[in-house]
Amino acid sequence: MKSKDGIKKALKLAGVYVLCYGISSICFVLLFHTALLAEIHVLMYRGIVFILLSGVLAMLIMCIIKHFGKIPIEKKDVLLLFCMYCSVNMVLFTLIPVTVERSVSVFTLSYMMENPKSYTVEEMEKIFNTKYVHEFGAFDKRFEEQIVSGNVEKTEDGYVINEQGIATVKFFRFVSKLFGTDERLIYPNENGEMIDSAQQEGEHDEVR
Repeated sequence: MKSKDGIKKALKLAGVYVLCYGISSICFVLLFHTALLAEIHVLMYRGIVFILLSGVLAMLIMCIIKHFGKIPIEKKDVLLLFCMYCSVNMVLFTLIPVTVERSVSVFTLSYMMENPKSYTVEEMEKIFNTKYVHEFGAFDKRFEEQIVSGNVEKTEDGYVINEQGIATVKFFRFVSKLFGTDERLIYPNENGEMIDSAQQEGEHDEVR
């Protein structure tokens, strides 16, 4: 009997977890359709705030159920719910919505679906540069994210990377080596060597 009662309590508690997670996740999605924090233009940052807010909501729902229900909910359950909720939704949010918002693959497939015909690689590359980079301001948007993140700072004649930005790049390079990713993005100069602006200008003149 005790084992059956224990199973019933565990199932009820699991049901509470699922209920709190489900309701809070729906609210998390709905928050993106409101004007709340609309001044945050970086989807990633706005989403993080919404995850924390909806995570607090999940805790409140569980506390309400604990107060009015007969389910054995402890403080550790409330904290565990918050940690699990934020962890799972952060992974899902960065894996799906953030990817959709900035993915080259998503743009390429969407364009081909809306304009069904045969394309050469060169044609798609030209379309990508014209629409995604220039018309949609992809680079401007990404650079603005670095300004907001504090990785670059304003100077009299433009922007320079600061200490925080350098630390960020070093972290990315560590992660790249750890997982064996394509290092061309984090070592954009040949062999990862730094070249001065004068050399860059000379190369541009040769291209012209």
